[in-house]
Amino acid sequence: MISAARLSKTYGTGSTAVSALVDVSFAIAAGERVAILGKSGSGKSTLMNLIGGLDVPSAGTLTVAGRELGAISRTQLADYRLACVGFVFQSFHLIPSQTVEENVGLPLVLAKVGVSERKRRVREVLEAVGMSHRLGHKPTQLSGGERQRTAVARAIVGRPEVLLADEPTGNLDSATAGGVMDLLGDQVQQRGMTLLLVTHDEELARRYTGRTIRMKDGRAE
Repeated sequence: MISAARLSKTYGTGSTAVSALVDVSFAIAAGERVAILGKSGSGKSTLMNLIGGLDVPSAGTLTVAGRELGAISRTQLADYRLACVGFVFQSFHLIPSQTVEENVGLPLVLAKVGVSERKRRVREVLEAVGMSHRLGHKPTQLSGGERQRTAVARAIVGRPEVLLADEPTGNLDSATAGGVMDLLGDQVQQRGMTLLLVTHDEELARRYTGRTIRMKDGRAE
């Protein structure tokens, strides 16, 4: 599903250049749950951005679901993000002016899914994450846990092959965090997705994934 070979990412040039990733290589099979573990500045978020198609490599190759991401156009990268990848972020990134239903449906709007099919799929995933009773609410009317459940629904509504979760419990208390991670794990299993969990939390990695890629100073250990 995901293969990296001597993957590198450098920002800037000359004396101001910063190597965020250096010769990183790994392979992840379809359906695996893998943690990318490391401290702040280790390169883990850069790696997630590359896998998510939000940035492109400086060197090496990165192939996801048969696409070599460094060799395709920006338009093809945008199509890849819509069709193949779901994102769950620490800060939710919900649109304040939109309802829960509208936030979750946004990826389907961008993918030009018809209105009736869009409504059906949005309501299906909101039911799955326990948020069907909040369809018309806006993010400011939700608790932190409800916001993250909404973000999970938005991430999976497009039926992605890969789910990228970047510190998904960082803004939640421990009890709420456990519930969100249990939900995330259940949805990954039910839908056959490949999960990459970006975290600095050893316990979270141990409990919810089967393998860990450890990052330090831009390198995979």
